[in-house]
Amino acid sequence: MNLFNVKNISKIRGDKKLFSDTTFGLQSGEKMGIIGINGSGKSTLLGMIQGMEEPDTGEITKNRELKISSLRQSPEFSQDDSVRDHIFKSDSKIIKLIKDYEIICEKYEKDEVAHEKEFNQLHSEMDRLNGWDYESTVRSILIELGLEDLNKKMGEFSGGTLKKIELVKALIEESNLLILDEPTNHLDVETILWLENFLIETDKALILITHDRYFLDRVVDTILEIDSEKVQIYKGNYNYYLQRKVELQMVREKEEDKRRSFLRRELEWLGRQPKARSTKQKARTDRAENTIQLGFRKEEEKLELSVIGKRQGKMILEINNLTKSFGTQKIIDNFTYYFKKNEKLGIVGRNGIGKSTLLNLLSGKLEPDSGFIKPGVNTSIGYFDQVGKNLVGEMRVLDYIRKNVAEYITMEDGSKISASQMLERFLFTGGLQALQVNKLSGGEKRRLYLVEILMKNPNFLILDEPTNDLDIKTLSILEEFVMDFPGTVIVVSHDRYFMDRVTETLVVFRGKGVIETYVGTYSSFLDINSKTKNEKVQNKPLSIVEEKEKTPPKLSNKEKKELDSIESEISKLEEQKSTLTEKISSNSNYQEISILTKDLEILEVSIQKKIERWEYLSSK
Repeated sequence: MNLFNVKNISKIRGDKKLFSDTTFGLQSGEKMGIIGINGSGKSTLLGMIQGMEEPDTGEITKNRELKISSLRQSPEFSQDDSVRDHIFKSDSKIIKLIKDYEIICEKYEKDEVAHEKEFNQLHSEMDRLNGWDYESTVRSILIELGLEDLNKKMGEFSGGTLKKIELVKALIEESNLLILDEPTNHLDVETILWLENFLIETDKALILITHDRYFLDRVVDTILEIDSEKVQIYKGNYNYYLQRKVELQMVREKEEDKRRSFLRRELEWLGRQPKARSTKQKARTDRAENTIQLGFRKEEEKLELSVIGKRQGKMILEINNLTKSFGTQKIIDNFTYYFKKNEKLGIVGRNGIGKSTLLNLLSGKLEPDSGFIKPGVNTSIGYFDQVGKNLVGEMRVLDYIRKNVAEYITMEDGSKISASQMLERFLFTGGLQALQVNKLSGGEKRRLYLVEILMKNPNFLILDEPTNDLDIKTLSILEEFVMDFPGTVIVVSHDRYFMDRVTETLVVFRGKGVIETYVGTYSSFLDINSKTKNEKVQNKPLSIVEEKEKTPPKLSNKEKKELDSIESEISKLEEQKSTLTEKISSNSNYQEISILTKDLEILEVSIQKKIERWEYLSSK
């Protein structure tokens, strides 16, 4: 089923053309990734598909059956709403029912007698609407994302948790199209891996904006690229897209070689001709002029960044017996580390475990409880943090860098690079440099903040979640920069692709203040870590396994009630099945048989689900 069609649309934002004459569609179950530099129009395109804004020209037609659920970069919510109120805010009957059922279950646990009638009514309604599988899916999503207390108020949470709550809301909404704008931001790697598998297995269509290249490669089957005001569709995953881009570039280079060769021959011919021109001469001259006018849009040259930074001394930075706690929670316990010259170090661990705390200690924003941090004499730290600066105002981009940093910086080889050149190397072309800071997109502001940090000429670079809100092209440039950087780099990131490329050693936060080191890539660490977890589960002492078998987890009161009724429900369904089967075998009317057969199929699915639920409850 075709969900929507985009036909010949165009969009101009201010004085900037985003894209024009764009046509594509999306089929049921198709999974599409949208890529392009910050400010190219990715989020604008999503907004038009959702009907939040209109194209300047062209049209978007939608199937009547289309139901969209979406995750936006800046979710809206009421601070006084509970998590339950927010995630179950929907017009869907099944979502409203699950919300009411969850509430009555909590009340029923406390007072069975007072709430038995309402509990039974909602229990029957869950049966009627076949809501048990849906409720089970909702529960598993909440557990995976660590959101089990649904009574907390939205105003109590940080930005990262709010993003998780909004993600839950998008995933559980009754829809056939998921639209997710940067869903992996603020998620730890375990949650990202879970989300990957969830999106691979869902039968919903998907439109996804993300900078996570491994995520794109695994999840999507179509890439839509917005590049230089044009939209190109690639029918494959991210790896296929890269291969096709290389092939297209090679074709374009051959075409450009032919064009140049043709123009060279025509130039020689024109130089030999008399001033008087025949019709044939004019036609040939016109052909040469037309070839010049057509031109060739050169691919951007690879941005070779000459590395910058003050020369480091023999001692880079020393961490000695470092300890830090917040209240009774120990974050870092007696940690010692000596940084090597030009080291590229990754810091990994789940969210809230203490990674940013270590970075704030290194940068002097926090003081340790005990131990010390001693930087070398020539060590100059540049800290690109998660929050960044609130870049506002009417100052032009170029003027902002000139005023807040410098007109130019001196490279290691003695040459100089101007603020304008540095901006251009991070994709701020002439037009963007003249733009007011407050007119930049969120990703462009983060990119500008990165340029500001690098222009300060550090030789010890700290990057805290640098991949958040940066586009893939900027990440590629940053990767090259980090790999060539003649200084020490620390990176905290859940982006496996980025970490695999730029880091050589990992500092691993295990929890309760325990910190370990690992030499190798992030992907190899995750593989080993996963195998270790599986081995621990498989190699539990027999006594523990036996003890668990002796004392299985108890059923809650509501589950006991459900188990008591489910057997009789299965029996009734089996009786209905027998009656239907007899009607089909004794009927000769084709149309009636067809209707009865469909009813039988639906009934068999219901029976199977009831049996699976009974098996689950019986095994607890």
